[in-house]
Amino acid sequence: MPTPPLLPNEIASSVAGRVQVRAEPLHARWTLADLITADNHRLRATFTCGFRPLPDAAEKKLLAETFLARKSSATIDDLVAHFAPALRAAALATASSKAVADWLADNAKEALVAPLRQAADTVAFACGLEVLPPFQLEIESPSFQQQRLEAMERNLAQQRVAGQVEHFEKAAALLKQYDALRHAAPGITPGAVLQQISPSDQGVMLQTLLLAAGKDAAAKHLWAVAGESLVRIDARTTPPQIQLFPLPTTVGPLRSVQAAEIDGRPVLLVGARSGVLLVNVAAPDAGPEIYHHAANSSQMGFNRAVIWRHGIWASHAEAGIVAWDLGVFAQPKSVTRPASAPFAPPQVPTAPSYAATSMVSMESQKTPGARNLTPIDDARLIFSVGARLFTIDAESQLTPVVTHTHADVIAILPTSRALCIVHDDGALLTLDPQSLAIMGEQRRGSRTLAATLLPWLGSARLVLATDAGPLVCLGTDDPLVTEYLSAHRGLRLVAATATALAALSADRSRLVLWQPWNNQKPAAELPISSLARHRIGDITFG
Repeated sequence: MPTPPLLPNEIASSVAGRVQVRAEPLHARWTLADLITADNHRLRATFTCGFRPLPDAAEKKLLAETFLARKSSATIDDLVAHFAPALRAAALATASSKAVADWLADNAKEALVAPLRQAADTVAFACGLEVLPPFQLEIESPSFQQQRLEAMERNLAQQRVAGQVEHFEKAAALLKQYDALRHAAPGITPGAVLQQISPSDQGVMLQTLLLAAGKDAAAKHLWAVAGESLVRIDARTTPPQIQLFPLPTTVGPLRSVQAAEIDGRPVLLVGARSGVLLVNVAAPDAGPEIYHHAANSSQMGFNRAVIWRHGIWASHAEAGIVAWDLGVFAQPKSVTRPASAPFAPPQVPTAPSYAATSMVSMESQKTPGARNLTPIDDARLIFSVGARLFTIDAESQLTPVVTHTHADVIAILPTSRALCIVHDDGALLTLDPQSLAIMGEQRRGSRTLAATLLPWLGSARLVLATDAGPLVCLGTDDPLVTEYLSAHRGLRLVAATATALAALSADRSRLVLWQPWNNQKPAAELPISSLARHRIGDITFG
């Protein structure tokens, strides 16, 4: 009966007392770990060599006695296990003769190959095997690599600390210069002071002033509405803490949220489909006051609400401007639709692209509606309908504001000196808050999607979300422009305080947060929609 051939991993077999050995050489590999060097580092060596059984009868007998006494075949794994103790002993004895750096040098391998080869020859001689070249050895030291990495990190940390010290020293000097300028001219604005600084130092000065403003300001919660939930985000913690508060559904899904005060008490005004909810900031889980507009059958919602003249005033794209007296919940005291106002549309140049922006009834879903309701003073509020602006007084009398702009208004932002009107084509108008005359106009190249004001030192900077990518931050009275970077494009909403800046991702699922003084990367990103099970409708700080 013929002897079956050896398997690819077998070096010998025994069938009916007949020993069969492999004629061609094979290779084996040993990994020898935890070899201690002279300077107490750990080496890991990988040693590879060839071997072959010797063919004469005496050598076959030695091989059989070593590997085939208890089993019918011997494999490469058997050989590796048999040689491992001798090789490890030789490697341990040799590794302790040099420091780790010497072993990792290019010419150091032969100093370890020789004792390993000698140990392998000794074992092979006693078991009928012949050790063959090539002899290959790879040496590495995990402990030395870790040490080098830690040293590199310490060096980088020292460099960062040195850079921070230099930055803070420069910032402190600039802050002294800023304080001196403000002391010499108390009425000067921060932006005007910024222009007195060297252009190369203006960026550092702005960062320093934003940091100083943030340190002095009280931190506020970030609020959002999503579906039927009011969401509170504490941006002061790392990571930010998120808590959901379900609100009553009697007035439909939630559309907007704004911060306000009533007699010094902070509240939130939450716009819904057919009413406005007044929520106590101190107890958001308590039942809100609900101001109904039962006659409103629109599927849209109140996009903004404000406290004005002891009442709630809110804008709705179809219902118009709706007002309630505080404490009177069942029905509004007035509903004003701009289409019914006794004035003619302004004369505008004839252009196909402008036809859709002329003033028409707000009852049509195809035409723009009332948005961006904002108090000007105790006598007037201002709001937009598409590209046009209107004021409304306490008697619900409407007055158009002439601006001759064609693009939709996306934000009305009051500062201490002017009203900033932001249009979606990049146009920025500043109006005198008394006369509403145009004080200035500029135009940015990219389309603007959202805007807010970033407060700093009694003034404010304008933050724009554009389709170009980063948030753009610019001064109302200085030329310095900075960008807040992130991986997002097309951010939909923005809100800011002196301590935090927030924006909503294009799909309305995530909130992106920055520290105002660090524009290089976001401080956090929050997947709000996965928690609330709805996309985000609006955000505000309060």
